[in-house]
Amino acid sequence: MKQGPAFATAVCRARDLIAELQIEDPSEIEVEKIAALKRAPVRYADIRGCDGHMSRSEKSAIITVRASIERLGQRRFVVAHELGHVLMHPVARQVDEVDEKQTRNFSLKQKPEEMEANYFAAELLMPHPMFARDAAGLEPSWDSMEALADRYRTTYSSTAIQYLRCTKESVVLAASDSGARTWFAFSEYGRDFFLVEATRIHRYTCANELLESDKTRSRADDVPAGAWFDGFDPDGKACVVEDSMRARGSRFVLSLIWVRDDI
Repeated sequence: MKQGPAFATAVCRARDLIAELQIEDPSEIEVEKIAALKRAPVRYADIRGCDGHMSRSEKSAIITVRASIERLGQRRFVVAHELGHVLMHPVARQVDEVDEKQTRNFSLKQKPEEMEANYFAAELLMPHPMFARDAAGLEPSWDSMEALADRYRTTYSSTAIQYLRCTKESVVLAASDSGARTWFAFSEYGRDFFLVEATRIHRYTCANELLESDKTRSRADDVPAGAWFDGFDPDGKACVVEDSMRARGSRFVLSLIWVRDDI
């Protein structure tokens, strides 16, 4: 993945915190306790319009999380995201709100502070040395991401992003909403491929199949490479593996596109 200065700052800040707390196992990453240690206690409340928010005074902050969030991974990511603002943006973010749309947005084109908070959260909850060890040898599928997300108590989108940073496979993660591609990220070994210029999801993809059915998962080993990548014929014989997942109750789709064979 392309990594700019803001990305590097966020990752380094999270790694410094992990080292400071001498965390050696995912079970030790108690994000609420970490926030409290950094003078940003967490509370749960019946809030509307967002999943969480942070308000800051001169010497401390309060992180509030929507009490009705059911998924543990989302609750933890909201806390970690807001803690990132507390630690990295003392001037730019006196008050901040975050929702699910933001916590699953890993576009490098968004506001730098929001990008930093998301990448800080991903590194804090899934420290690279531990995560790389657990992800070694796993194929880029949502079954693999689910197993990793269960171990680290994280969201699927952030788990996939962290997976891209350590895999030796040629993988692209593409996000789309209502059939329009919104952002994408490459693994280091997938950067030789370029997505087609059109932002609409091609009709031959698993992502498109999910939008036309009630299914939330679709995988195929014979998706035409040209349906995703520039320089290939959508009707040609070159194929890639695609594993797509749709968020239940929404039209947001995450697609893992894996170049398994030479094409």
